[in-house]
Amino acid sequence: MTERPQPLPPLQTLRAFESAARLSSFTRAADELAVTQGAISRQVRQLEERLGATLFVRADRGVRLTASGIRYDAAVREALQGMARATAELTSGRDTRPITVGATSAMASLWLMPRLTGFQRREPELDIRVLASDRDHDRAGDEVDLQIEYARRLLTGAGVRRLFDEDILPVCSPEYLSRRPAPEQPSDLLRETLLDLEDDPPDWMGWGEWFDAAGSSGGSRRQPVRINNYPALLQAAVAGQGIALGWRHLVDDFLEAGSLIPAL
Repeated sequence: MTERPQPLPPLQTLRAFESAARLSSFTRAADELAVTQGAISRQVRQLEERLGATLFVRADRGVRLTASGIRYDAAVREALQGMARATAELTSGRDTRPITVGATSAMASLWLMPRLTGFQRREPELDIRVLASDRDHDRAGDEVDLQIEYARRLLTGAGVRRLFDEDILPVCSPEYLSRRPAPEQPSDLLRETLLDLEDDPPDWMGWGEWFDAAGSSGGSRRQPVRINNYPALLQAAVAGQGIALGWRHLVDDFLEAGSLIPAL
């Protein structure tokens, strides 16, 4: 029968000990491991209490190992180096560079992130990085491997794939609609508090264009409430502060939950 292995100290205490022993300094070990000097001291003290032995003594410009520390350091260093070699052998044939997916903050938070968990369960070996930004130059260049964009026309070219067609509809909270007569036609929205995206991207439809498309551009409307972030704009709509334009794929979860409803 295989003998049950003895319980080991926490790995972080062994790493702290090995680094401090190799560098003869708690301060330099802290710099190497990107922690504080106090954290190294606590981890070494925890290890000494676990072992019931003193591993270091203070020296003029750092620390030095005791006789027990020298023996333990040899064993710990060999074990950590063996783990590092085994890890390198297993990962040497893989491309460990993360796959960077660029998207606007709205697309990233409202559409991409809710679907990412399921994708990672299916593809656990892939390292995914999401670059969410509303500035085009942040998502441009070699830094992005996959880019999700809105487009008014069908884009063509190698590597371009259409994800979906989009519907745009006015949405608001049930509480907002309960306080006033329900709008029956697009022109009725001219009297409502409208939430508008400030500095909207070129391919993004604003209220003015929506009213034009709905044939209701002739009337005057109230000054809109402008918000420069679409997820924040939707939260304002959920809070009953006005009516927002909802991109169907971005507001589906809100509609299913009932926190937003069609305003028409």
